[in-house]
Amino acid sequence: MKVRTIALSTLLLSSLGASAQVTVDVDAAQKGKAVSPMLYGIFYEDINHAADGGLYAELVRNRSFEDNDKAPEHWKAKGNASLQLISKGLLNKVQGKALEVTFNGDGDGFNNEGYWGIPAVQGRTYKLSFWAKGKLKGKLKAYLSCGCGTKVFASTEFEGKQFSNKWTKYEATLTSKTNHPKALLWFAATGKGKLAFDVVSLMPPTFNNRENGMRPELASMLYDLRPKFFRFPGGCFVEGQQSPDNAFRWERTIGPIEERPGHWNVNWGYRTTDGIGFHEYLQLAEDLGSKPLYVVNVGIWHGGFTPVDSIQPWIDETLNALEYANGPVTSKYGALRAKNGHPAPFNIEYLEIGNENNQPNPREQSDNYYKRFQLFRDAVLAKYPNMHIIGNVASWGTDDPTWDSDEKVELLDEHYYRTPNWFADNFRKYDTYNRQGPDIYVGEYAVTQGFGNVGNLNAALGEAVYMMGMENNSDIVKMASYAPIFANVNETRWRPDMIQFNATRALGTPSYYVQRMMANNVGTRIMAVTQNNPYKVNPDDIKVKPATCAVGVGTWGTNASFEEKALTLEEGATSQPVAKAEVKGTWKKEGNVVKQTSWEEGTVLLNNKLFTSDEYTYKVRARKDKGHEGFLVVFNYVDEDNYCWLNLGGWGNGQHAIEQVIDGSKAQIAMTPGRVEEGRWYDVELHVKGDSVYTSIDGKQIFAAKLKPSTFANFFSSATYDEASGEYIVKLVNTSTEATTARINLKNHKSSKGRVIRLAGEKGTSENTIEQLTNVVPTEEQVSPDADGVTLDIPANSLNIVRIK
Repeated sequence: MKVRTIALSTLLLSSLGASAQVTVDVDAAQKGKAVSPMLYGIFYEDINHAADGGLYAELVRNRSFEDNDKAPEHWKAKGNASLQLISKGLLNKVQGKALEVTFNGDGDGFNNEGYWGIPAVQGRTYKLSFWAKGKLKGKLKAYLSCGCGTKVFASTEFEGKQFSNKWTKYEATLTSKTNHPKALLWFAATGKGKLAFDVVSLMPPTFNNRENGMRPELASMLYDLRPKFFRFPGGCFVEGQQSPDNAFRWERTIGPIEERPGHWNVNWGYRTTDGIGFHEYLQLAEDLGSKPLYVVNVGIWHGGFTPVDSIQPWIDETLNALEYANGPVTSKYGALRAKNGHPAPFNIEYLEIGNENNQPNPREQSDNYYKRFQLFRDAVLAKYPNMHIIGNVASWGTDDPTWDSDEKVELLDEHYYRTPNWFADNFRKYDTYNRQGPDIYVGEYAVTQGFGNVGNLNAALGEAVYMMGMENNSDIVKMASYAPIFANVNETRWRPDMIQFNATRALGTPSYYVQRMMANNVGTRIMAVTQNNPYKVNPDDIKVKPATCAVGVGTWGTNASFEEKALTLEEGATSQPVAKAEVKGTWKKEGNVVKQTSWEEGTVLLNNKLFTSDEYTYKVRARKDKGHEGFLVVFNYVDEDNYCWLNLGGWGNGQHAIEQVIDGSKAQIAMTPGRVEEGRWYDVELHVKGDSVYTSIDGKQIFAAKLKPSTFANFFSSATYDEASGEYIVKLVNTSTEATTARINLKNHKSSKGRVIRLAGEKGTSENTIEQLTNVVPTEEQVSPDADGVTLDIPANSLNIVRIK
């Protein structure tokens, strides 16, 4: 909060002064252990339309008419044309529906809106294909146009006599003569007739010019990460939900697109075409220069599982997939791979057995995991003895997951979704890991609390510090990958994601640039670093409660009603009106009751007093009206980046908690199971005394807690040596809100030249948006070392990678 920030700034300024600086000593003669050559990779999952409408270049949405059994979603009729889904006389056995179109006259037709618009780009050539049968007089015109359909950007024509009662594939190219961000794909007839359509595809140019390939700018952003490995296809996408049919079944995702049934991505709320299938994943890994890491289903999906004594079909499915990827062309599945255009093996070397399937509670996607692991491992190693096998450990509920089995495993997959503070505090997490145990793969990690709206600089810096810690310990942390990667801004179900996009633009968050900077500046040998901070901040000296603050109420994705009962301040307290009471949300006053009626997250309505009081009591009646969550009672509010709230019925109405936000970073101070009933009034009392907080519901105390100061503000350093370039790579992260200077002393080495790659922003809460892509992006400049090292100005809120020749 502001008082905390001011207090910490004062401590820093008084310690640093004009001449003080951080010193970082690196002895060039003491080169340590090798850095893992596989350290940084990427983890891909079809989430937030990462595939269809994202990385997969296909522009037609619902191209096979399978998204809805009742209506042709994303397709609309024009003129007197009529559209009807049919389920008989289909293209093949994997297609469940086709679209029958009746053209009643000249100009009748239909269109597809794509994924929130089809980008028409001047000079770009598109490949159109579709299957059709039926009879038509005149011509069928296919074209790109605006929503009205009158301005033609690109077009092609098919003679009516080309169509017959036999399903036939039709292909053409269209070249756009103008730019339009939200074009539609139109079909219109010049005469009467009836045609059935299926698998309508419009492909722009793709990454590496691959057939059925990837959107170039998104794939290029992956390429720029220089990933050593490519983990796919998930994530929860591997397991599916409700039914094993909603899991990723690799054999259903290969071959011509018209032979792929697609499936419901129930976990993330939409149907996927499986246009990016097993073959495309492997091809993309090859195009990125990455080793494929395949995650297999062990017979567990969200909500069910195959009994462990009946999982042989799942094992066989895995072995068949490995034969497709690795087998000779003389094998059954190796021959199928060659038929699909890739005679040479893809060479999968890494296999993860299950995804998050080793939780202590068997109801949480877990059942006899160690036995499943053993059966899969033994079967795979019997045929592929050099395969690197990765096992699951607990993915939530602990900061210290363990492998509680005698079964041999090479790598363990740890997952961490935490706050910026947590990642910075765990800079040395792996220093004390047992070097005699399995190696570590940090398969999923990201700041998911306190990241702002899209992903802010504080989040990225916390992750950078953690990555430096992994780098320092890459004798045991062999691999790491941020998660997740992609989100279409039009339908984001999980945040944050390091790359966001719409149909025409793509943004990298600060976390993306941290991943890129770290991966491109790894080095090959770990160097010992001695850091001397001229300042030390004792958290006990920092007062968390702000001197001046406000209280209020709020909601998280719910509708709720509130009635303030009392705000009692200590004797001598002062107050003034708040500048703005309605911080967020849609509020309606009815007598003494205020109602919040929007479905926004994090709505806040403040009491009209901005007061100065070290002790106060706030009483309010609250009622959940509708939604999945409960309601919020806000206290110690300073601004949108600094406040606390009592969260009642949070996390899907399963938990009560006190949450604290400092400089945009949120942390849970106290938490207990709890829920609130819809339509019931609750009397909530909140008492604050200094940094102590006492809360009760209906007279029963649920929390007596103490607020915690942030320990995020600090300075971190690490170093490696790059044997290929002959450069020393020193990484410096300043997570404080104050600039400083740093002296790198490079002992036993005469420096010649250097450069610094830097990521910094105006504030720790700075972030990029789809409208403003470059608020926080890396910069590079040359530096001039002296004989023994270099002195640098280090901005506040910054990652600095210094390469010294």
